[in-house]
Amino acid sequence: MMKTCNICTICNSATLIHRQNLRTLVVMAGVLDVLLRIHVERQQDVPTDHVQWEQLGKLVALVAEPKPLLEAGVTQGTGLADNVAKHWLGTFDSLCLNCGFLLMDEPDDPAPG
Repeated sequence: MMKTCNICTICNSATLIHRQNLRTLVVMAGVLDVLLRIHVERQQDVPTDHVQWEQLGKLVALVAEPKPLLEAGVTQGTGLADNVAKHWLGTFDSLCLNCGFLLMDEPDDPAPG
């Protein structure tokens, strides 16, 4: 289950990343990076006088391309997510990207009996 509260208790920024959300966020970033790199490569020899929204349309069209393109982004993102979890989070559960605060999740208190 994904955490819904992404507000840091120290700096009040909405930049708190939880361990269980990390892989999804970084894989999305990896896929976007691959899409943007391919898009830029294809635009190198194209005139720069573009119509509004044309470039966004071309970028969105890349998403429909073969699976290897997206798999490259997933692989890239998965590797980074593993490194972030190992080297940044360590034994902690959350990290604020704004202030660097590391947080351990508290276990739920058992109901009084």
